Amino acid sequence: MRPRETALFDHLFQDAAAAEKGPLAGAELYERRGWQVEVTEGEDGISVTDASETGFALRLFRGGRSGFAAAGPEGARHLVSQAAGLVPRGRSRRGFRAASPLPGEAHERTPLTDPPFPDEERILETIVGFRRDIGVAGKGAVSLREVSVHAGERRERIATTGGREASWESTAASIVATVAARSAAGRFSARVVAVAARLEELSLARLARHAADRVLLPLTGEPAARGKADVLLDPHVAAHLVGRLAPLFFGDSQELLLAARTRGGRDPLTSPVLTIVDSAFAPGGPVRGTRDGEGTPMQRTAVVDRGRVASRLTDVATALRTGWPATGNAIRTTWHSPPEIGPTNFFVDPSGGLSPVDLLSSVRRGVYAAVLLERPEVDLAADQFRLMAAGYAIEQGRAAAKLSEIPIAGRLSEFLRSVSGTGDDLKFVTGGRGGAGSPTLLVPRWNLG
Repeated sequence: MRPRETALFDHLFQDAAAAEKGPLAGAELYERRGWQVEVTEGEDGISVTDASETGFALRLFRGGRSGFAAAGPEGARHLVSQAAGLVPRGRSRRGFRAASPLPGEAHERTPLTDPPFPDEERILETIVGFRRDIGVAGKGAVSLREVSVHAGERRERIATTGGREASWESTAASIVATVAARSAAGRFSARVVAVAARLEELSLARLARHAADRVLLPLTGEPAARGKADVLLDPHVAAHLVGRLAPLFFGDSQELLLAARTRGGRDPLTSPVLTIVDSAFAPGGPVRGTRDGEGTPMQRTAVVDRGRVASRLTDVATALRTGWPATGNAIRTTWHSPPEIGPTNFFVDPSGGLSPVDLLSSVRRGVYAAVLLERPEVDLAADQFRLMAAGYAIEQGRAAAKLSEIPIAGRLSEFLRSVSGTGDDLKFVTGGRGGAGSPTLLVPRWNLG
């Protein structure tokens, strides 16, 4: 730890606290330190990119308005004057103030130290392992064009004039690969992604199987027949759809839309078999942490409980303004941007779900959507969605012919209320700002086309 930068944090906080005094004024000082390494292997060989981050971010609050400024250690001494100059131009927002500690919340005054540099050898081992798994999953028919593996760790600290002092750390890892396949029908390539909290938690074999299906099914199958069919959504497919629902629960921003979809709360939002949760503690979730970007302890929050809207995801201002619980969902996408409400791991709870085999055996005639071919289209305001997938036809509870195209579209609310079964096989994909997860979902008698 650099003593001069430890003193800098304390000095900045003292200046910020002195600048904003009064019942509706306050300050929040945030610091982040981190390392990240990315190793890429492609046609031109191996390249390594590494980066460090050290920065301070300050918010000053006054009468429901705030000013935000961020800088590295060299420019940090100007943060107070920069933020103060922006306060009068800030948007007025009821409840906007520096966070106070929750009842029973501990004070953590630990100064930050620089995290250890990621192990490049382990990253290279991950690439070697994935290349091997692609060879097995693709049975020689799938080639790996490029693969990048990223690993990083960061440490964060916050102090507010409301009395909150906290420090915490987190890790992240990801793998991004471009795979290709060729057959008599042509050539197909795709990009696949997996994220996890740590390198060793990346499921390489599962990603390799997913990548092989992603490029082989469009080349070897036939388009699905139009008409009604039972639809099984693979967790990788369902998770992308579930993740698109998260903005409905960002504070009170979508109250009118939720009221319209549920007739003011009188109707369920989804089928009663669905409980939708946000939690940084979800097993297998790519996001893992103890506190959010405002230092609030993270919670497990059920936003939909057996079909009915149950809660919202909040930051400090939303919790103070509405009286809803503080859920720890203030997300900082970078250290030099202010926090905003976002998900951690947003998923369908698999508790009480059946095994995927049992769900499959219940289908007499239907389709299994195994992989997405395009980015899902979801319009929450218009209540419409469209998925284009590839997979398999299902006959008498067994996978039959390969399907190169399975179009699944219609009214989103109707689709969600039609889910009749869930699996116990929760899987996660990367979402816009967090993880999105789902088990296998069964929707009977849906019109394809």
